[in-house]
Amino acid sequence: MNWGYKIVFGLGAFMLFIIGAGIYMVTHDSDTLVESDYYEKGLNYDETFHKKENLLNDHAKPRIQVLKDTLLIQFSSSVNKGNLNFKRLDDKNQDQQLPFYTNSNQFKLPISSFKKGNWNLEIDWVNSSKSYISDHAVFIQ
Repeated sequence: MNWGYKIVFGLGAFMLFIIGAGIYMVTHDSDTLVESDYYEKGLNYDETFHKKENLLNDHAKPRIQVLKDTLLIQFSSSVNKGNLNFKRLDDKNQDQQLPFYTNSNQFKLPISSFKKGNWNLEIDWVNSSKSYISDHAVFIQ
């Protein structure tokens, strides 16, 4: 066997490897950072922008504390109703959405059933006919 056959064989093997890797990447597309309803969220971003603007104008950002196995959320005023969206960056299947209602300016949530680690918490709530949205990074030990 001379050098010509070896070069052709090597190039052919490399091309088959590249084609196989491309096919594998296309068929196993499992990007957890892309949401399935990103288009609808893009169309409705004005609503989210107004909620964030209300948060800044009213100085209503809640304070988050993790106390052992309890998550304590302290709001700037009482009578709050909304949703808590817990998002796990490494596993989309563990994301949770929990509704809440409180008459005081504090809300306590037991978090012993949550997986330990980093979570993104999005609080979307209404207080006295004004809507707010706030994002927080939470580390559960």
